[in-house]
Amino acid sequence: MALTRRPLAEVTQELVAAATGKTPADTVIKGGKVINVFTGEILNWDIAIKGDRIATVGDVSHTIGPSTNVIDATGYYLSPGFLDGHVHVESSMVTVTQFARAVLPLGTTGIFMDPHEIANVLGMEGVRLMVEEGLQLPLKVFATMPSCVPAAPAFEDAGAVFGPEEIAEAMKWPGICGLGEMMNFPGVLTGDPGVHGELKATLDAHKPITGHYSMPGDFQGVAAYTAAGIRSDHESVLKEDALNRLRLGMYTKMREGSAWHDVAATVKSLTETAIDSRRAVLVSDDVHPETLLSTGHLNHVVRRAISEGLNPIKAIQAVTINCAECFGMDQELGAIAPGRYADILFLKDLAKVEIEKVMVDGQIIAEKG
Repeated sequence: MALTRRPLAEVTQELVAAATGKTPADTVIKGGKVINVFTGEILNWDIAIKGDRIATVGDVSHTIGPSTNVIDATGYYLSPGFLDGHVHVESSMVTVTQFARAVLPLGTTGIFMDPHEIANVLGMEGVRLMVEEGLQLPLKVFATMPSCVPAAPAFEDAGAVFGPEEIAEAMKWPGICGLGEMMNFPGVLTGDPGVHGELKATLDAHKPITGHYSMPGDFQGVAAYTAAGIRSDHESVLKEDALNRLRLGMYTKMREGSAWHDVAATVKSLTETAIDSRRAVLVSDDVHPETLLSTGHLNHVVRRAISEGLNPIKAIQAVTINCAECFGMDQELGAIAPGRYADILFLKDLAKVEIEKVMVDGQIIAEKG
């Protein structure tokens, strides 16, 4: 399925022709309640799909032709597919393909993986193999290039050493969407030439840098770290840490997986204040096979945030549009809107996050798990 995707630039005429009724839509979804992640509204919109993208929304009766597949979504909330903004697939101890098989039925339609573990074993070739595998899948797989290889220089034997040259090369690869978590925050703060060379290579490629600043309570340190162009961070473990990052303009990733259970504390930065939640992103980070089978993936993370008092729409924004904007991909992903990929979840219960059908690229690929 992934191999047939075409860039938006190649399908603009087709989408406009379908949106204006000059050619029929391939699929129309009627009768559902669309979650508008831009405004926070729930709208009685129908959806017209051409190819793998949404052509138009609202009253789409003019797009229905004799061959249009009409799906009745009466009784369903329709959400954009969920996006995991930080995950190590290797921690799941399966291949990217098997990970996709596990999470797609749970509503995860895209991931931003950091293949840090494979990089420390197989180097550039290991990263390339994972990225190329991901590009063949219905799950939309993007990768951030690991920044700290080896993770602890002089303390471990790694399969490779990455520096500015390797990062600059990888930024040209299809599927590489940014720089992986910059764990060497001391190197950022002390001006280490190699670390800042990696930051420069990423910024020169106009791609985002993801962070890892693991010193709770250090506001000035995080501020200096942010000054280096680091766009997001997933190391908040306390309400105050999350607030600091949000106030500094960082996308703040709140973790709930197998290794980390930070949502209960970090989501208070949203539920106990009146601040804007649009830079909050819910992620899994590390998720083991048992967790996937017993509790789920992002469906569980969203449910957990809601159980801690977060408004369901805000929780869904945190795994859709907020994540897409974090990586500069909101023209492609993260919303039910014209031009975006038709990755749509059919939910019976919003608060319980009960996903009954999963659509990817305009095709239903899973029903009831």
